[in-house]
Amino acid sequence: MNERDTAIPVTRQAIVEAAGEQFGKDGYEGSSFSRIAEAMGRPKSAIGYHLFPSKLALATAVIEHQQHRWNRIDDAIPFPAGIDHLVALLLTAGLDARACPVAHGAIRLLREFAQSGAARPRGFDWGQMVLRHLRAAADAGEIDAGRVSAASASMALNATFGLVDGTRTVPDDQLETQLKALWAPLLTSFGLRDATERIAGIGPQEVPPVHDRGAEEPQQRPDPTTVRTWATANGYEVAERGRISRTVLDAYTAAN
Repeated sequence: MNERDTAIPVTRQAIVEAAGEQFGKDGYEGSSFSRIAEAMGRPKSAIGYHLFPSKLALATAVIEHQQHRWNRIDDAIPFPAGIDHLVALLLTAGLDARACPVAHGAIRLLREFAQSGAARPRGFDWGQMVLRHLRAAADAGEIDAGRVSAASASMALNATFGLVDGTRTVPDDQLETQLKALWAPLLTSFGLRDATERIAGIGPQEVPPVHDRGAEEPQQRPDPTTVRTWATANGYEVAERGRISRTVLDAYTAAN
């Protein structure tokens, strides 16, 4: 592996992090390659089309990066499916979005894409995740199954991340209090008894560490033969030798 190959994932990760911060501040329409490059102190050409063919591709990379992180957060929640797991997951993700620019950017992008009807990556579907835990609580007899729907899950999710996005200047403990004050009457309306007391004892969980940009990423480069075999089987055109395109590598990584 030459020095240029080793540097590519590091550069890509740095761009995703800078883009996440930009998307979080200015949204999709207000962000551009030029602004992201300026924030990094780099020329626009340094983050251009050799890594991301479009702004949409870069926004998608920000979302997919954070979806991977959300999956790791979800795996770390110590509760079974249900209300406790859902509250811990939303609380942890909400507080994480204040500390992690990529998380904040991904949340804003997902909300904007949902409003515009744009396609969204499905590596972590918040709507389905909330719905799954509400259904688990209903199956356990904790809430009214008749109140559980995609619409109620969406309402809880939008209210949660709307509050997170709108209170970025308040301390974390105050945000936690506000989130629980939001969820208690909502869960009570679903039929959960003693909702305030139930969620009061649930706190945020430890967030898995972000990738070490200088060491971890280069070690995870997939085997070229494996990638070519996968690409051919999935309809991608890839040469038997030479450089594999970033589009194919990204697709392989997302699928595996």
